Amino acid sequence: MESKIKVLLVVSEFYQAGTQRFTYELDRSINKNSFCTEILCLLPLNSSNRFSDYYYAKHLELGTKVHFMDEVNQVIAPTFLQKIKKRLFDTPYEDERIKIKSFFDYYDCISVMGEYNLKEIYRYIKPENKGKLLIHIQNSKYQVKHAYEAFPKDEVFHFVSGFHEGQIEEELSEFEKYKHTYYNLNFKFENTSIKSEYINSKAPKIGIFTRLTPAKPLDPFIYAFQLVLDQISQAEFHIYGSGDPEKEGVSRYVNQLEIKNKVFFRGHQDSVTYTALNDQLDLVWLHGYHGLPGGWVGFDISTIKIPQLFWNFGKNENAKSYPFFPMFNSLSAFANKSIEVLKNPNNAKNLADEQFTYTNSHYNIDNNIHVMESLYKSLVESEKI
Repeated sequence: MESKIKVLLVVSEFYQAGTQRFTYELDRSINKNSFCTEILCLLPLNSSNRFSDYYYAKHLELGTKVHFMDEVNQVIAPTFLQKIKKRLFDTPYEDERIKIKSFFDYYDCISVMGEYNLKEIYRYIKPENKGKLLIHIQNSKYQVKHAYEAFPKDEVFHFVSGFHEGQIEEELSEFEKYKHTYYNLNFKFENTSIKSEYINSKAPKIGIFTRLTPAKPLDPFIYAFQLVLDQISQAEFHIYGSGDPEKEGVSRYVNQLEIKNKVFFRGHQDSVTYTALNDQLDLVWLHGYHGLPGGWVGFDISTIKIPQLFWNFGKNENAKSYPFFPMFNSLSAFANKSIEVLKNPNNAKNLADEQFTYTNSHYNIDNNIHVMESLYKSLVESEKI
């Protein structure tokens, strides 16, 4: 019987965030008859006062073994006998980091879940293990300017991402040579409810799901909402996500525009889709990059058929245009399109239907997990050569 391919997934923590979701979706969908997955977590459990380790228990439920960096990265001190040999015969000590360096020997493939995690392990990767590495890009350099600063540019890395041709060349322009495999944010379709009623409400609700952080600026959305209020005075803007609006400076925009009675900070939500349906949102605004939603939320919302519009933060001229994911860099155009969708139920339904169809075709993991399975197999075969 052929042995299973051993895959190590390297994560920083188990928070309820994008990279962690990506890791979990892959872990629960890969064929466990052919693959054995284990996880190396770089941070100890309960490292954050703000976020819980949501996905830790979920991986354990899958039977996935979890290792922690502080357990496998222990310094090996020389023994008394080794000290004697060193003094008498100048016998070199054993590498003090041999434990973690040898740890990676066991695996056939090492998936670094997030380009930012490579720097934490690369110094411990033996030359013969570098061919096992896959770097899963989870941010855009438009979000994190120095995302690849720690990468030695004279080495060839194999990246995995949702960037298409034309986009990946721009994203990895710092590298002379690299390998790339396209694999986007695939996930299981599990919703049993979808939006079924589209109306021209006098008090429509617009929602946005995001973390309150400078990396995901909200000011264009708040300014656009003020323009929406000029035409639909009873509209509401619901901002969902962790973070303090005062500390993050978001409240300042709201107060300056004198619209605080129309803007509601709702905090973190355990389920985006449940909240969006339960709160009867009429429209969702999100960040967009390279013509597509900038993360999981956009695709999750697509599965429940609530129409979405996007503020474009990735201004790559080579990015493909998707008319059913409308992207804007003009406040007036963004607001006008929002008003059009809110006032025209047929337009809202048609847009939501198109977004659902595309997401189901391109992001349903049951249709696409074979990409990662084939890639892992190809790494194993290349190591045999």
